[in-house]
Amino acid sequence: MLLFDIFQIQNDISVSSGQIYNSGMKKKNVLFITTDQQQKATMGCYGNNLIETPHLDALAQSGIVLDRAYCENPICIPSRNTMITGRKSIHHQATVHNSSLPDNEICLGDYLKQKGYETHFIGKPHFKSQQEEGTEESLEDWRNGLYDNWNGPYKGFNTAEIILGHSNPLTGHYGKWMKSRHKDKIKHFAKENLNPADVSCGQGVFLTNIPEEVHSSTYVGDRTSAYLKKMAVSEKPFYCFCSFPDPHWPLMTPPQYYKMYNDCPIDTSYEPLEKDPNLENYPDNIKKYMKTGRMSDFDGGGHKVTENRDIETITRAYWGAISLIDKNIGRIMKTLEDEGLRDDTLVIFTTDHGEYMGAHGMMAKGGVCWEEYINVPFIASFPGIINANTRCDGLFSFTDIVPTILDFLGYMEEKGLPAMPFDGISQKSLLQGDEKHTRRSLTVHHAKSTLSSSASDQHVLIRHDGWKLIYHAGEKGGQLYNLINDPKETRNLYNLTDYSDIQAKLITELMDTLILEINKKPIIESLNSDDQYTCHVMTREVWGDELYQE
Repeated sequence: MLLFDIFQIQNDISVSSGQIYNSGMKKKNVLFITTDQQQKATMGCYGNNLIETPHLDALAQSGIVLDRAYCENPICIPSRNTMITGRKSIHHQATVHNSSLPDNEICLGDYLKQKGYETHFIGKPHFKSQQEEGTEESLEDWRNGLYDNWNGPYKGFNTAEIILGHSNPLTGHYGKWMKSRHKDKIKHFAKENLNPADVSCGQGVFLTNIPEEVHSSTYVGDRTSAYLKKMAVSEKPFYCFCSFPDPHWPLMTPPQYYKMYNDCPIDTSYEPLEKDPNLENYPDNIKKYMKTGRMSDFDGGGHKVTENRDIETITRAYWGAISLIDKNIGRIMKTLEDEGLRDDTLVIFTTDHGEYMGAHGMMAKGGVCWEEYINVPFIASFPGIINANTRCDGLFSFTDIVPTILDFLGYMEEKGLPAMPFDGISQKSLLQGDEKHTRRSLTVHHAKSTLSSSASDQHVLIRHDGWKLIYHAGEKGGQLYNLINDPKETRNLYNLTDYSDIQAKLITELMDTLILEINKKPIIESLNSDDQYTCHVMTREVWGDELYQE
């Protein structure tokens, strides 16, 4: 990688893209916070008056809330790699769950390190497959002790403190922390100490006795706060990526957080897919799903809801996990403030992709790019630079994250060329309240994970005027919606005569956008997973007596 000259950023900047800064002026910091699989409608600032998210709501009030932010690919690994590269998944080549980011990809941290930044990762990375041996995220290699003394570097981060799986207490730095400080509490994660909730869909809900102080969300809050305190006495600026593993399945919240919503009324209403009069023009994978109840050809494999009470049970556990995350985000933000770092730090909050959570009668993720799955929460706060208590309905793609951060730091260009090979655009002006929205459209790519002929890759085009096309490659059927008239996507307009002109126009626009993109995704014969995510549930057969050491 090229070594770049170091530009300095003045302490009270409010500057245009590409401006070069004089040396001796203070640089700005970046704190990037993400969750895993969080539906947008799970925060007060997005209209949910029942869930308790006071700290995320306070962050929203201190900055801007985006209503139309979209992940570029709604699967953990591809989405997270777009967050750190600014590239579409078909370009960085990690397009499905079993794929990994190639080592030659340039990440935001790589660039910022050349600018004098300390870069640090905390939490769940998922930049590589955890089933692939010989990588920093290999569950097997961590179990065999191959990474006992490893603390980075990793994907542009000087140092890393990682969590593998979902709340797995025996691997990664989280596992080392548990073994050294809380060995007597590991047993609470053992399968026989987890009480499965009575639900017929989803991928595992457990009523637990896991203490809050050893939960993965608490670990992320602890370690992020500790890192911020360290950087408060450093002369270097920082880029810290803080990643909570929750509220991804399996849901294993501490008991007090599950019980928070026991008496809360949960809306279980949804428009059944079967009521759409245009069923014949849906793609094959949806027709197959209506017969089988599973989106079996896509990572996550969305489940059909069979009983409304399941929505209530799962939602309570899901909201509890989010409230625990919110508490720890509050701790992190307090540390940022107490240590005098707040005014010099760009804070971004988002998630890697959404969750159906009962919408359209579906649970979990994977299979259909409904809005609940791809339209994600996004908050940005930067005192004195981003106006407080604002929101915007302009389009924002995850490919825009890297160039937008670079623009706020003053590093969009190097000698007249883009600073990094990103695919997105800077949305700095959008976050600063420019009403002239930069994007007129964006695309989302959802790749199938098997060789099945009954499903195909989905390419989504979303336009600023509310039209949304989900194009299923090689199929006669598809999906077409007008999100202004039909925000819940209950009426598919694909192949209907009255909408043939707009459909043809959108397909042409999508093809023009995608024409130069080459799909190099790895592909497998079939998915090797089950409904309960048992690789993340601790069993004696897999983990042995280490689970029970006092």
